[in-house]
Amino acid sequence: MYHLIATDLDGTLLLPDDRIGDYSHGVLQRLLEAGKHLVIATGRSQPDVEAILRPYNLQVHLITANGARISSACKTFDTSEHLPAQVARTLLDASRHVPGLVTNLYCQSRWFTNADSQQLEKFKQNPGFAPTVLEIDEFPSKAVEKIFFIHKDRDHEALAVLEEQLKARLGDQVHSTFSSPWCLEMMAASVSKGSALKKLADFLQVPLSQCIAFGDGMNDVEMLSSIGKGLVMGTAHAKVFQALPGHETLGSCSEESVARYLAANLLTA
Repeated sequence: MYHLIATDLDGTLLLPDDRIGDYSHGVLQRLLEAGKHLVIATGRSQPDVEAILRPYNLQVHLITANGARISSACKTFDTSEHLPAQVARTLLDASRHVPGLVTNLYCQSRWFTNADSQQLEKFKQNPGFAPTVLEIDEFPSKAVEKIFFIHKDRDHEALAVLEEQLKARLGDQVHSTFSSPWCLEMMAASVSKGSALKKLADFLQVPLSQCIAFGDGMNDVEMLSSIGKGLVMGTAHAKVFQALPGHETLGSCSEESVARYLAANLLTA
């Protein structure tokens, strides 16, 4: 039986308009009442997630910034792991002249970006977590949870080339992943949703074999492959399916497929 349930947000638990559906909310509440631990594991920053969850009053654990920050529901376990300052500055300097990039950074609960006004309109705007627009030279380099690059033209191959260039320069000082095909993310070397979930499970004294998780991005692969059962959304990118052959597949977030699976398999009499 699974006692620790982890789910990604975008493309997984959230509806396309950034809400938790009424059906999903009801199922999650019933799981909590049944004594299950719920974990939101996302690339988003913690204040962004907290603003999304505020209307629902769900006592959940948070893994944010792809695992750079972990916060238990009771707040007695709250830890962060940052990119070394020199590594952060190297990432910013090495990418500043790459065409088509929007550079973003999470630091001390703030979001910094060099996006122009047109690009800002395309971002999902959460009133509780607005970005600060700066030139790259003005970006902070200390206490950085992650740096992520969005391609204006959604050119995955261009980002894949950038990933190889940055990894060749920094080696094992960084961990890279894609939260979507056009969003390349860089964190400290030991940071991932999978490693964060293990730390949280150890704190909660729940074996990883009793964990179940849901996701749709390459940043979910470590988490989905390191636990008792990992399920992939049917709308995931082809590279996710290639990385997780044989994993069970669900429907889409718009169908509230995560909640429907949990209700059918964890809430049955």
